[in-house]
Order: sequence, then structure tokens, then C-alpha cells
Amino acid sequence: MRHNFEPFVLCMVFPLLTGCGCNAEHAPAASLTELPSAPSVSSVSVPPNPGRVRSADYSILFVGNSHTSSHDLPNLVCEMIQFRQPGKTTYAHTLGVGFLEDVERNPSYRVEIESHPWKFVVLQAQKISTGGKHEYSRTEGTGFAKLAKSRGAKVFFFSEWGLKDKPGDGSRQEKVYSEMARDAGVNLAGVGRAWDIALSERPSLPLHDWDGNHQSALGAFLTAAFLCGKLTGECPEPLGTFPAPTLNEADRKFLARCAAKAVKMP
Repeated sequence: MRHNFEPFVLCMVFPLLTGCGCNAEHAPAASLTELPSAPSVSSVSVPPNPGRVRSADYSILFVGNSHTSSHDLPNLVCEMIQFRQPGKTTYAHTLGVGFLEDVERNPSYRVEIESHPWKFVVLQAQKISTGGKHEYSRTEGTGFAKLAKSRGAKVFFFSEWGLKDKPGDGSRQEKVYSEMARDAGVNLAGVGRAWDIALSERPSLPLHDWDGNHQSALGAFLTAAFLCGKLTGECPEPLGTFPAPTLNEADRKFLARCAAKAVKMP
């Protein structure tokens, strides 16, 4: 997340615990106006379900701030995975942070990694200077990534999209996350690449929310499609028919194609 002292950009969120599971007993609906079966969602006070973490084909621990939680992104990723792989089960849980440095301050985050066999861990919310003038500690994020990897998880650093009307910001975000991924020996999920591809073809596409920082519903669809492709290793282009009633068919297909192009990039 970009570091800025203006409250509307910082959008700090209090650490919280949320979990979501996707019911994989039903195949994706054929109708574009129907959503997959509603997943169960734990309350913020309920810890993750150890049995489901262990048994789900895709048990995913997300660690991030409002860029991860907005538009229920973890659940959307789960639903897309099930849409692509109807026979698979998914379970996701989110550890809310302001920035990744928080994982060092709260021992419960380390306990979460050490006590549950997560198959995937997605890390977002590295503190990054919007103007590129300041460097912030990366030790906490890379250390947490190494820990998750040592416990058998496939780990991704979720590199964010750039600020609206700020050319090169997405690339600056990716550079930091790329270096952290390299240092930790884990993977990079460069979401900003998919956004750059989409905006290069359709500059007026409203991927950003009103603040020019967070993602809109359109942006969340693109982000989730890209993450789905990275987590499954499959091309996300078929997600153009994913049932998302708030998006029209043309936008869904366009965004899925952009995600597919980005996933294929080295």
C-alpha cells in the first residue's frame, strides 16, 4: 500500500480476522445472472476452521489491508477458482493489517502460520512511499513469507495497481514486491500488470474507486481473475463468463482477457 499521511489514501484498517469458505458441492451456474452458492463466512471473532484449512484443495490465507478486503476480494477469488474447477473445494481466511510490518508486532499472526497447514498465502500491504522518496522496512514481510514457505505454503506477494493518473506508480509498487519475493524465495503476483494492460486499451475504464487509490467493482473483478490464474496456474480467460451481475458481458470478457495476458507474462 502507498504510504501517505492523508487519511483518505492511507485507509488504515484495524487488524481483524475474517474467514470465508466456498461451497464446492455445486458446479458453476450456466446463467450469467446467477452467482455461485453463497459461501459461509465466519465472524471476526471466530478463528479459522482447522479442518477446512487442512482438507480444502485451495486453503488460502490472505494478509493485507483494505486493498485485499474491499469488494470481498478473497471470497471472489474462491468463487472464481470454483468456477474454473467445479470439483475443487476452497477455503480462505484474512488477517487484516495496516501494513505488513504489523505481522511482527502481533504474535498471533506467526501463530496462525505455525498452527495451520495453509496451502497458499497471499501477502499485500507493504509500506511504500508514494513519491519514492522514502524506504521502509521490508524485513517483516519477507520474514513472514519465509516462515509461510517453510511451513509448506505456496506464497505470493500481491503487488498492487498504481494510483489513478500517476504513471509508473504500479511499476514502482511491483519493483518493491518483486525484490521482496526474490529475497524470500517466493512468488510474485503482479496485479498491476493486468491493470496496466486494461488501461492501455481502455484508459477511461473505471478500475479505481472514487478515491483513485482503491479498486472499484470492475477493478476487483480484474484483480481476482488475475489472482485466480496465478493460484491455479490456469489461464483466467474463461472467467469472461463468470456470473458477476454488476458487470456487463463485454467488460467481463475484456477483463478476463487482460488478466490472461498478464498471467502469461514472465
